Amino acid sequence: MGYRDIYFDRNKSNHGWYTCVRCGKKLRKSDVDIDHIIPQSRGGSDNILNLQCMCKTCNRSKQNSMGLDTVKDLGKNIVRNLFRKK
Repeated sequence: MGYRDIYFDRNKSNHGWYTCVRCGKKLRKSDVDIDHIIPQSRGGSDNILNLQCMCKTCNRSKQNSMGLDTVKDLGKNIVRNLFRKK
């Protein structure tokens, strides 16, 4: 199972729509980029706690950065996934 499958299996859509965590743009599944919060090139895993939904523009602008946004995104994603009803 690939990381896209892991993300979509755990995060059901809102009537076929997903939301970019950075800009809030509404996206169809085919337009979603699944971002590694801690980039794979820097040791990030395919664990659900390290995956988030982004539009292609936001994901491309992020590249493999590890700034303050990384810490914020990781914290929000951990809370979102750990306290979600399964």
